[in-house]
Amino acid sequence: MESRKRRTARSRSFSREREEYSDLDIPISRGEEQRRTVEKGNGRADTYEEEAYHHPRRQRGSESKRGKRKKSNLLKGALFLVLFLCGIFFLWRFISPYIGSQYRTIAIFGLDSRDGTKEAGALSDVIMLATINKRSGEIKLCSVYRDTYAEINGNGKYHKMNEAYFLGGHEQAIAALERNLDIHIDDYVSFTWSAVAKGISALGGVDLELSDAEFYYINAFITETVQSTGIPSVHLEHAGENHLDGIQAVAYGRLRLMDTDFNRTARQRKVLSLAMDKAKKAGPVKMVSVATQVLPEISTSMSMADFTDLATQLGRLHLGETSGFPFARTTMKLRKMDVVIPATLESNVVSLHTFLYGEENYQPSSTVKNISAHIAEVSGVTKPMENAEEAGTGGGTVRKKDKKQEGNSEKKKEGEKQESSTEQTKESKLETEEESSSREEESSIEVKKESKESKTEEEDKNTGGNSSFGPAGDIGNNQEEGPEENVENP
Repeated sequence: MESRKRRTARSRSFSREREEYSDLDIPISRGEEQRRTVEKGNGRADTYEEEAYHHPRRQRGSESKRGKRKKSNLLKGALFLVLFLCGIFFLWRFISPYIGSQYRTIAIFGLDSRDGTKEAGALSDVIMLATINKRSGEIKLCSVYRDTYAEINGNGKYHKMNEAYFLGGHEQAIAALERNLDIHIDDYVSFTWSAVAKGISALGGVDLELSDAEFYYINAFITETVQSTGIPSVHLEHAGENHLDGIQAVAYGRLRLMDTDFNRTARQRKVLSLAMDKAKKAGPVKMVSVATQVLPEISTSMSMADFTDLATQLGRLHLGETSGFPFARTTMKLRKMDVVIPATLESNVVSLHTFLYGEENYQPSSTVKNISAHIAEVSGVTKPMENAEEAGTGGGTVRKKDKKQEGNSEKKKEGEKQESSTEQTKESKLETEEESSSREEESSIEVKKESKESKTEEEDKNTGGNSSFGPAGDIGNNQEEGPEENVENP
């Protein structure tokens, strides 16, 4: 109470001083300096500094309050900025599918590259088109059969489709796909078997069912894949339901001896779809592990931002239909090559655009029409055919020559077993003969010893060599007798 009275008294005295000396043009020094403006009669504004009195405690309290207000304002600003950016992000995710093209087309190349090269010189065993519907999140996969007869370099050279990658890497392969199929490819991804094996193993493997024929051949492909990638694995033990690691899944995708190359591409799409299901269920930590193992093994035009965008949309993406191109086809030997002939290329391109993009009554370009006319001329397949039956998995038969080889190998094994058994019997006979001969020798030695002993006994009988018959018989036998007895009986 007293301190409050003192403060009020000071403030009153200070106000009285200001009133008394208001006509003086000098500042009254009490506390901080404060700018003050006094209007003169001539209209000019002269300024002088006046020191206002402030209590020290009040000054410190006001400064701390101003500091707290600044901190709270900074926090509010940062929170507002974060909310603003999140709003833009979610708004962009909602709007972006409706900006630009509805579909994104990605070319996928699986390379059989023993030396690790991902460009020209590598064999593209897998050629696949993946289209992503940005609005619905549906992904469609279409395998382009590697033996498809096509124009591969833009200068009228016709060969198998995978020859384009072998000659000019991903650039020539993408150009060949765009030219022969009338499509625009936005991005590409090229990977080796090692990348696929590491990625699937990092996801925890896949579960699928093997037929008897698939099981018959898969262990040989596992061995070959281990040798080409350097990644260890083990052989499978039975047909039916199996859990496959990365190497085993790659070997499954390479199987072709029990059926056709069309079935092989179906197995590849099956493995890819199972891996996508695993990726959708995987957490961010596992996906980071997959990315760190796979990205160094691939070649792609996609940036890290593209992969991040796909990862954020992984929950809404889902795999739709899968198929193989050409839909209507036949096979033949052309220029000493076993090739797949589209029947016809023009009609197949129309079906492809309906399948990938939902386009009805698509009109092929003149380039496609010219390529189709040339293939029809050299192959004799001039009219469209019905679509072939969709190739599946889980079937196949073991080839007759493989059965014969297996029979021959079994016969060899049986012969080797018989030879080893005969050798063992021979060795056992020799051992028994040696044992019997050694026994005979031992028995003969014993007989000889017995005969010698009998002869000595007979001689002793004849010569009276016993102790009861003469003093010489006890020499050396009666060592305890005294010398006098021996002397008496010389």
